[in-house]
Amino acid sequence: MRRRGVEPSVISYNAAVSACEKGQQWERALELLAEMRRRDVEPNVISYNAAVSACEKGQQWERALELLAEMRQRGVEPDVISYNAAVSACGKGQQWERALELLAEMRQRGVQPNVISYSAAVSACEKGKRWERALELLAEMRRHGVEPNIISFNAAVSACEKGQQWERALELLAEMRRRGVEPDVISYNAAVSACEKGQQWERALELLAEMRRRGVEPDSFSFNAAVSACEKGQQWERALELLAEMQRRGVEPDVISYNAAVSACEKGQQWKRALELLAEMRRRGVKPDVFSFNAAVSACEKGQQWERALELLAEMQQRGVEPDVISYNAAVSACEKGQQWERALELLAEMRRRGVEPDLFSFNATISACEKGQQWERALELLAEMRRRGVEPNVITFRAAVQYIHSGF
Repeated sequence: MRRRGVEPSVISYNAAVSACEKGQQWERALELLAEMRRRDVEPNVISYNAAVSACEKGQQWERALELLAEMRQRGVEPDVISYNAAVSACGKGQQWERALELLAEMRQRGVQPNVISYSAAVSACEKGKRWERALELLAEMRRHGVEPNIISFNAAVSACEKGQQWERALELLAEMRRRGVEPDVISYNAAVSACEKGQQWERALELLAEMRRRGVEPDSFSFNAAVSACEKGQQWERALELLAEMQRRGVEPDVISYNAAVSACEKGQQWKRALELLAEMRRRGVKPDVFSFNAAVSACEKGQQWERALELLAEMQQRGVEPDVISYNAAVSACEKGQQWERALELLAEMRRRGVEPDLFSFNATISACEKGQQWERALELLAEMRRRGVEPNVITFRAAVQYIHSGF
């Protein structure tokens, strides 16, 4: 336009700023706004709204608030769209307090918050882990005659999930139905996850069944949360059933699904099942991580399978998964249970070589292994090493050491 001698108008600039906003180019949007002022094209509320919205999409909450302040300085009155974008920007930037301040400011300036304003504020509270404020906003919406929609409710349910308020999450789900708002997969996922965090595995499974009855197809998140709930509830059989159901429904289990199931087997002292799941992961092209291996090693430790535990530790290294202190502790404990004091000492030495700092559990398990092998001198050496490394012995350590000395004499 400029090359051809056509001077861009406010409408041209607004369209360009809006294009940048849609293309998630917040910097370009701000450059165009600055160019408008240099060329004496006065930005209007539409120009600013597009720029604020661009900043919201680019997670630039500070810039969004600067633009809102600039609007007022230039005599451009922010409208509900301006505020909504700014509230949403604050939510994305985890600035829940700023979001609520903007909501209050809207009312002070005679701008009526709508369902989008409130939903953005509830979402900001959800991200800020302020479930009480989220519920207060939901109540405030109703008082002001603004009917919550699926987005408002989903954000509130998710806030309750983050705040470990499973009962509140279920109450909201019931309220949605009463108000004619049909829960979707996001609503259910947040509620199932809330039940998982609250160790309510039965409720989690009930929600999963309800989803199917209501024609809401569970996704990998739904199943993962339910499997994890069963793991926390020590329901290894249910966890495996869910894993099988995922595959039947065409939902591909991922590393999170398998980790929860392996951990459930570990808690249920089902070491063979844990190893079967690890093998299945490899067959399905799901790469086991440190959590997968740790749960499996721990399962072998509980099943008194010290040789399998050491094999898994070796396999981790072969597959490029670096063992951590949990991996080693489970393996040392397995050796202690299997009366393999030499192996326990070797593992402790290996930890140091690999830069994994032994903790109180590592030393206590190794000392206990030495006690079982009547190696009381080694036990006392370990006690001295603990002090050198700044690991404070506890009553278990001293009780074991006294026992070793007694058996040594």
